Amino acid sequence: MGGFRTLSLVLIVGVSIILPSVVGTADDPFMSYDFLYNEAVEKYLAEDWEGCIKYIEMALDDWHWWQGSIIGCRKKCTEESSAEKLFSEFLTDEDRFFEKSVRNTLCLVKCKKDVFGSRMDRVAEGHVDEDFEIRKPYDYLQLCYYRVGNHKEAADAAATVLAKQPEHEVMKNNLKYYLAEGNIKPETVINRELKDYGKNYILGNNAYNDNEYGKTIDLMEKSLTSYHKVEDDCRHLCEKPFDQGWFPDFISSIANHYTYTLRCKRRCGWELGNLYGEPIENFYASYFNYLQYSYYQEGLYAKAAEAIASALVLDPKDESQLSNKEFYLKGEVTEDMFIPRQEVVEYKQRLDYEKEMMEFIETSFLFLSDNEYLEDVDDAAQFASSASSKKNTSKELRAKRLTEKARALKKEVEENQFKNISQVGIQVTMREQELGGRNRVVADGFARHLECMVLTELIKLASEENSGYKGGNPHTSSERFLGVTLGRTGLMVHAKLIGIELLELILDVTDHCRDYIQQYFRLKKPLFFSFTHLVCRTARPDKSANRSASDLSHEIHADNCILQESGVCLRIPPAYTFRDYSAILYLNEDFKGGEFVFTRDRTGATHEGMVQPKCGRMVAFSAGPENLHGVLPVTEGSRCAIGLWFTHNEKHKEIERSLAELLLKKLE
Repeated sequence: MGGFRTLSLVLIVGVSIILPSVVGTADDPFMSYDFLYNEAVEKYLAEDWEGCIKYIEMALDDWHWWQGSIIGCRKKCTEESSAEKLFSEFLTDEDRFFEKSVRNTLCLVKCKKDVFGSRMDRVAEGHVDEDFEIRKPYDYLQLCYYRVGNHKEAADAAATVLAKQPEHEVMKNNLKYYLAEGNIKPETVINRELKDYGKNYILGNNAYNDNEYGKTIDLMEKSLTSYHKVEDDCRHLCEKPFDQGWFPDFISSIANHYTYTLRCKRRCGWELGNLYGEPIENFYASYFNYLQYSYYQEGLYAKAAEAIASALVLDPKDESQLSNKEFYLKGEVTEDMFIPRQEVVEYKQRLDYEKEMMEFIETSFLFLSDNEYLEDVDDAAQFASSASSKKNTSKELRAKRLTEKARALKKEVEENQFKNISQVGIQVTMREQELGGRNRVVADGFARHLECMVLTELIKLASEENSGYKGGNPHTSSERFLGVTLGRTGLMVHAKLIGIELLELILDVTDHCRDYIQQYFRLKKPLFFSFTHLVCRTARPDKSANRSASDLSHEIHADNCILQESGVCLRIPPAYTFRDYSAILYLNEDFKGGEFVFTRDRTGATHEGMVQPKCGRMVAFSAGPENLHGVLPVTEGSRCAIGLWFTHNEKHKEIERSLAELLLKKLE
């Protein structure tokens, strides 16, 4: 039959949780979750483990109550304001929208006053809400429970963290330790934040694997009903305050806030598909995979046909479901029985509309509510202004010639069908043994000499000082740092300052790098770009003579954690904790110094491996503390390269790359 999925359930998906009853503290404005959480942290630091547990549990209770109450008010007021009679029947669409918005606001104020009392205007510190989103309270809780000898509760708390942060190595080790020390059976460990839809989905999957199709139907239908409610709750939680960071006009302010909210709402489906630390692909559609086969096995052919039709609404090209439909039509099922569920049709219509709206926003308003894009727009405008002036016609001419070179390269590639990795002639030059550590490789052949020259010239033409870093160059002051982001390149293409071929060249070359990394390391999960950065580091002659050997071009670091003096690497913000692999593609070798080094510790005194840059050479490695690295001083000339960072988490994929790809489609 095809079209169904068997889940490989892992340790942390226990389903027996019953959330503790939550009791609000509306009458006491200080006994809110942020106050309780901060108190718990104080208890933790004072090694008052009982106090830590008490205040964390109270904070979690209040946070759940607060969120539930916010959802309740927003739902209630949306429904009431939509049903209320307006002052006039002769209103424009704009007037109808704003009158309903005013009525909705009045209802929200009253509801919050009734529910939250004196707490209605209290705003939690920003970092506290972020901590609750990533389940940081459970991080404290697991250790505090362990300290009082409660291994089961410690294991549950650790599992709850891992469901949100599956790569948390410390938590993985802690969980194993709690299981062993407490003699705890893995199947009894629970994820305390798992909601009803998730519990029923997992139980339904288990029933399906046991060929209990009637039970599968019951559990999956319950889960599906609950999913719609939880997704609706998630979307209502997105209607929260938004600091725009500037003071736009009235309509612009509304558009910005709407965009911020819409992005959040579109993430809900992805978040809800993450039941046990890894999002289930096409989670919503997977319900109908289970249901169609289970209904078929129970002889309920009309319901099976309905499930197939619903799945095909979500993906009309689903080969498994198309095959299932063809198979059913050979039996007792007729074409008129393939009627999709109405809620699925509405769900897909909403998805399609929101996708189209976001694509419109991201292609037409590339810089909307993003300070980095705003800065790039200003810079692009300055470039255009200077290029058009008589004084700077040379810059405009350089851009024109650079575009012509890229165009010639593209034509050559097309004529020679130079399109995949095997044809580029990739050769591994250094493996783990030569590099002194694991998950490391150096390979040549990712760019030809002329491609390197074009990309290097693009950096020098289009870059700005310290681009890609807020607050200035974080590296040595003995070198000048120039950078170009994909967003900046895309904006310059959009403004017709440079040709589309240059953007295509960057994407093609870096795609080859990503594909090779996936193949070489035999990764089971796809890699998404999280950031692409074209950079040149240039020695400052006035500072090179007396430069210390410890004045590195790029200090020793890891790419997804913060390296401490003790040698511990903390995988916490502001580190890019979601980054899984990194790479540098070199564009030139006509400079002195600038070698890439893997090191044993933060001092960089011991080099485990060293890479000499050259055109088309790439060094790639996993992004954790196992691969501490840095760059030796550039003492003469300019060292140019493309920095690449990757993630397995699609949620953190590079926005600028998506915008660049959309821009190319639009221009083509």
